[in-house]
Amino acid sequence: MPSCIYNKDGGVINCRIENKYFKLVLSIMAKKIKKVVPVSEIKLKESPPFFSLDNYVLQFSIIIGVVIIFYGNTLLNGFALDDGLVWTDNKFVKSGFSGIPDILFHDSFYGTIGGNYNLAGGRWRPLSLITFAIENEWWGQMAWVSHLINLILYAITGCVLLTIFRNYFLVNNPLISFVCVLLFMVHPVHTEAITNIKSRDEILSLLFLLGTLLIALDVASGIKKPIAIIGSGFLFFLALLSKENGLMFLFIIPITLYFFSNLSLKKIAIQSLPYFFLVAVYIYLRVSIVGFSNEKVMELMDNPYLLATTSQTFATIFFVFLLYFKLLLFPHPLTYDYSYNQIPYRDFNDTAIIFSVVLHLALIIFCLTQLKTKNVLAWCVLFYFASMFIVSNIVFNIGAPLAERFLYQSSIAFCIAVVVLTEKLFAMLKLKISLQKNISIALLIAIAIPAGWKTITRNEVWRTGPNLGMTDVLISVNSARANTYAAANYISLYDSLKTDTKRKEYLQKAVEYCKASQKIYPGFYTNWMLCGFAYSRLDSLDKAVWAWKQARELQATDYVKTNLKAIADKYLAIGESEGAKKNFVQSIPWFRKAIDIDSYNAEYWYNMGGAYFMINNSDSAEISFAAALKLNPNHTQSKQGLDAVLIRKK
Repeated sequence: MPSCIYNKDGGVINCRIENKYFKLVLSIMAKKIKKVVPVSEIKLKESPPFFSLDNYVLQFSIIIGVVIIFYGNTLLNGFALDDGLVWTDNKFVKSGFSGIPDILFHDSFYGTIGGNYNLAGGRWRPLSLITFAIENEWWGQMAWVSHLINLILYAITGCVLLTIFRNYFLVNNPLISFVCVLLFMVHPVHTEAITNIKSRDEILSLLFLLGTLLIALDVASGIKKPIAIIGSGFLFFLALLSKENGLMFLFIIPITLYFFSNLSLKKIAIQSLPYFFLVAVYIYLRVSIVGFSNEKVMELMDNPYLLATTSQTFATIFFVFLLYFKLLLFPHPLTYDYSYNQIPYRDFNDTAIIFSVVLHLALIIFCLTQLKTKNVLAWCVLFYFASMFIVSNIVFNIGAPLAERFLYQSSIAFCIAVVVLTEKLFAMLKLKISLQKNISIALLIAIAIPAGWKTITRNEVWRTGPNLGMTDVLISVNSARANTYAAANYISLYDSLKTDTKRKEYLQKAVEYCKASQKIYPGFYTNWMLCGFAYSRLDSLDKAVWAWKQARELQATDYVKTNLKAIADKYLAIGESEGAKKNFVQSIPWFRKAIDIDSYNAEYWYNMGGAYFMINNSDSAEISFAAALKLNPNHTQSKQGLDAVLIRKK
């Protein structure tokens, strides 16, 4: 039987038994403890009526309802953006159960692109891929199932978060706890994390980390026995297998125990030791499986600060921190892409950067001054900074300067801070409790309505990959990647709609977006390739060749060589067609175009030699046949052609 703790005067120190399940919540406020008595001797506090907003079950029900209302339309969505990397195109995931060993022992993208990944350190996030493999085994590639699982996990996350808030962070204030969770659940900045199937790693990571934190607090408060740390450690390790975010919980767990338990610093350190051990095991496994590399990535699309000076890098990072605050306060507009050059490089003489530096320094100073008092707002600052640090590009290149999904975890601190500050404002104004409650509900509704509209409409933008790309490029107008992917979407649309009268317009839009991307970043290989595809479909073969030659200068891949050869062969075919009509003069320019693409092809030289021979240009014919033989000494027809030229010259 659990016990309640009494102070030296025999009074109960904030002991409460919640609802019919007798969930015991202890919050020790006194420094000295005189005695401990069994719960059986304490008069139980009655649970609030079901229809009271303080009721646990009703709050859980509303959380689930909010998820259904705000995110139910995602069940109509398909796969989008990076879902192919981790799901639809990943051969390990598509193998179902048999692919799980490969998922565990390879980089997360290996099943799609092999070892060709650019970000430092690789990615080892096997847990979300394992869930996709299980889905594939049981249901196949059914997008609605994946979206449904994301929603279920999101709802569970909200329920766990509510439990932590009610039991520890905002004890004795169930309504305030509920408001905090609702703010978190309705925040539109979460749409990327919830709607994008690939972002299940974010959802799983936070869910397991919250479970870790809840058990750790239960052990610290005496509700659970120390052996329960094993369960907490298990959840923590699952979080690490989901995403690297859990590494920062080596700081968050002890600081949370400091703020929300009465453990001494020594006991906090002892209780935190198992998590340090698990991180050591995780790092050993990660390095053993995917290795470790912190080499500088030399592709701008995967290293947003490649062209920035050190000063510009850190100034821009401070600007990004300011943008994160803006998105938390006003989540509009939202977009999937913030890569180069959507957020231009900044300098420290920029007013916005100065403001950002001052703001963050002020938060740090506030936090330091409030550590001793254990002010919950100080905890919010620490949690926010710790959550953002690992995705800040300060230590590791994460491939993008900013992403909305990176706010998924850190927004918890924001929601608590907003509600606590509002509560303090009410206290300053000395408002009655009933009036505070009514104003809080009114404010929540006023926030939830536009937030719901934004979330629901944003979910629809994620309906398909092409829809997302063609919509968000209107927001990310300065992003080379967004413009390039919009071009890809229009080309895909052209290919899929065989009878649409606007098909040619789609290709022209693709060319426009390719040109926009080229102005932003002319060194983007993928953009030049797509530009070539658009031109080739428009039958502008010379322009397609020009685009693919630019691509070849950047990366002489077999892919670009194959596409260039296809056009060269087409030029050859046109030249041969003209020759068959005895239009030898007209055929020569086509052979020249083929040679201009690939001057090492003996067949092209031979055909041009033949055309020159037929118009009695013996010198040019001799040069052409000789070039063909130099490339291929066994080319019989070129030998015969050269012999014919020499005989004619005699």
